[in-house]
Amino acid sequence: MRTGNSAGQNKTFDEFRRIEQLQNAGQRDLALEGSVALVSKQSSWPYAHYSLATSLANLGRFEEARRAARKAISLKDSAAPFHAKLGEILHRLDDTDGARNAFGRAIELEPHESSHKVSLAWALRLSGFTDEAFEILDTLYQGGERGHRCVRTYAGLLGQRGEAERGIEVLRPIAEEAHPDPKMLSADWYALSKLYDQTGQYDEAFEAATRGAELSGKTYDPEMRERVFHDRLEAWSEETMPKLARSRSNSDKPVFIVGMPRSGTTLVEQIIAAHPEAYGAGELINVFTAAHELVTPTDFETSMRSLAEGLKTATLDRTARRILKNMEKQAPSGSKPARICDKLLLNFQHLGFIEQLFPNASVIVCSRHPLDTFISSYLLDFEGANSHAYTYNAKWFAHFYALHLRYIEHYKRVCSLPILEVRYEDIVQDQRAQTERLLEHIGLAFDEACLRFHEHERAVITASTDQVRQKMYTKAMRRFEHYEAHLGPVRSALAAQGVDCD
Repeated sequence: MRTGNSAGQNKTFDEFRRIEQLQNAGQRDLALEGSVALVSKQSSWPYAHYSLATSLANLGRFEEARRAARKAISLKDSAAPFHAKLGEILHRLDDTDGARNAFGRAIELEPHESSHKVSLAWALRLSGFTDEAFEILDTLYQGGERGHRCVRTYAGLLGQRGEAERGIEVLRPIAEEAHPDPKMLSADWYALSKLYDQTGQYDEAFEAATRGAELSGKTYDPEMRERVFHDRLEAWSEETMPKLARSRSNSDKPVFIVGMPRSGTTLVEQIIAAHPEAYGAGELINVFTAAHELVTPTDFETSMRSLAEGLKTATLDRTARRILKNMEKQAPSGSKPARICDKLLLNFQHLGFIEQLFPNASVIVCSRHPLDTFISSYLLDFEGANSHAYTYNAKWFAHFYALHLRYIEHYKRVCSLPILEVRYEDIVQDQRAQTERLLEHIGLAFDEACLRFHEHERAVITASTDQVRQKMYTKAMRRFEHYEAHLGPVRSALAAQGVDCD
C-alpha cells in the first residue's frame, strides 16, 4: 500500500472503516461515493477496490462490482475475503459455477474460516443445490459450529427437508441468547417463524415474527411516503405525461414485473423465464438508481416535476442504453433473449419515468388477497437496513398497501405503457390460461416449458426461492385464515385506508 507514511496509512484505513460503517448502516450512495474517492486516491491498494466492489454490489450494480472484485484480487490474490465477495457477486449474476470456484478459493486460503463455507452453502441452496448445501452445513454443525448465520441457514434447510421440528430445536437456543447485534437475533426469530409455520404452530410463528420485528429496528414514515407520492403524481400527471420527453429506444425487450412483496412476482417471472426467448434477471436496481440520479430533488427549491420536465431526449437515450445493456449482461453468455424481466417490486412507483426511458416496455402488475399479502410478508425478514419496513407493522402495512393501489390506478390512467394485471389466485387456479395471458401480453408465443417453470434452472435471490422450484399449488391461498386470531389490527387498519379484505 502506498500512502507515503504511517499517518497516511492510518488515514486510509480510517476511511476504509468509515465506508464499511456506511455500508452496514444501509447508506449505500454515500458508501459508493467514499469507495470511488478511495480508489481514486489509492488505486494500487487492493482494499480500495474491495470496498468499491462491496458498495457497487449493495446497489445492485453487479457487473461493475465483478470488475472491482477482480481488480482487488489481481492486486492481492491471497486475500480470502476478496474471493468470497466475488463469489457473492457471481451468484447474483447467476454464475453458479463461478461462484462455487470463488468460494472454493476463499476456503482454500482460509480453511478454518467457517463463514466462507456458510456463504457457499447459502449460494448453493438458492441455486437449487440443496443436498450439497445441507452436507456442508451439517458437517459444520456436527463439528461444533454455532455461529448465528450458520445455524440459521442450517435450520432453514432442515425445514426444507421436512425436518422443521429439528430446525426449531437447533435454532431456538441461539435465538434466545444475548447478542450485541439485535438484528442478528431478529433474523433468527424470523427463521424460527418460518419453521413454526411449517409445523402448523401458527401462534408461535406469529409471535416469533413479532419478536423479530421488534428487534429489527426498522422504521416507516407515512407522512414522508405521502409527500413523495404526491410529488410523483404531479411530475407524471395527465397534464405532464404527453409533454415529457421520451428516449428514442424502440426496444420492447424490458418487462417490468411489479407489486407488493409476496404477491406472486417471483412466480410470474419464473413462468416467463422458462420461455426459451426470455430471461428473468431478478430484482435490478437500475431504474431506481436512474430515478435517484435524474428526477430526485437534492434541495428544497427544486421540484420533481421540474426535473422530469427538464429531461432531454439525449439524456434519456444514454440512460436507457445503459440500463438495457446492464439487463442484457445479466443473461447467460451467448444468449439473446427477446424479453428480459426486471422484478424490482417497487418499480410501480416509477412507471411514469419508465415510460420516458422505454416507451415500448411491458408492465405486469401482480396482486394477491391483502391479508395473504400481509401475513406472508409479516412472517418474513427482508434483507437490508430498512428494506420493506412497512411489512413490520400492521398500520404501516395498511398505509403502504393502500398507497401502492393509488400508484397503480394513477399510472394506469396516465401511462401509455401496456399494463397487465394478474392475480396470484388466478394463476394457481388456472395456470395455462394465465400463462397464455402473460406471454401474449409481452408478445411471445405460448411454450409448454412455461408450464414446467419449476424445472427451470436459475438462481432465485428472493424469499420465494423454495416455492418456485415446486409445481404449482393452491395451498398458499387464504393462508391468512391460520392467523385469524392475530389479524384484527391489520383488518381495522386496511378498512381505515379503504381497502376491502372480504
